[in-house]
Amino acid sequence: MMKNTTYKTIALLGVIFILIASACKKKDYFVDGGLAQQSEAEKSMSTYDFLAGRSNHMFDSLVKIINLTNTKALVNTNNITFYAASNEAVIRFQQRLNASDKLAPRPLSKIGLDTLKLLLNRFIIPGNRITLEQAVADKLKTYKDNNTDSINIASAGGGINAGSSIQTSAFRMYYEHRKIKKVDSVNYGSDIQTHNLITANARVHVLANGANFACGLKLKYYR
Repeated sequence: MMKNTTYKTIALLGVIFILIASACKKKDYFVDGGLAQQSEAEKSMSTYDFLAGRSNHMFDSLVKIINLTNTKALVNTNNITFYAASNEAVIRFQQRLNASDKLAPRPLSKIGLDTLKLLLNRFIIPGNRITLEQAVADKLKTYKDNNTDSINIASAGGGINAGSSIQTSAFRMYYEHRKIKKVDSVNYGSDIQTHNLITANARVHVLANGANFACGLKLKYYR
């Protein structure tokens, strides 16, 4: 009886180890309320190579936009802050170019390059490597994006209840592109799901789930 129990215990531990190992292999991208861990090799990559090299292919659509608009050198410019949109954020933008949910998202290759580049520039702040810590210290600060539009970068979270010194939530950064009349429908804002990624030329923050690459742009169809 003791022998069978030992074998079962060993087998169970083996299964748990395999599951943990499998999870670790998949976790090359961090969804957090604060900072993400990176290898030194990743920190020495250009922004383009970092985005293109994700094993989970999370930024494939963004990389395609960069390739279509011939803006690899732009995202690799030194001393920038880059707000990276996931595949889902790009698909939301593509879907808003069609009248029906039953239609497939419009291919990126059939969207005007000027539009794609305009939107990409909205997620690049030149001349700054803004960190989460800087956003927290500033509370709210306005920058100019690569189109010279106004971008508000604010901090959120990190609240402290009255009569207590205990922080109730993690600090996070908030991105907001200010509406341009006749061009945009709304001021566009997004939380950040991963902060302070480092590349050789930039500080990279990943827009939260639910983000939209359209970034407030006035489009024909809204859903």
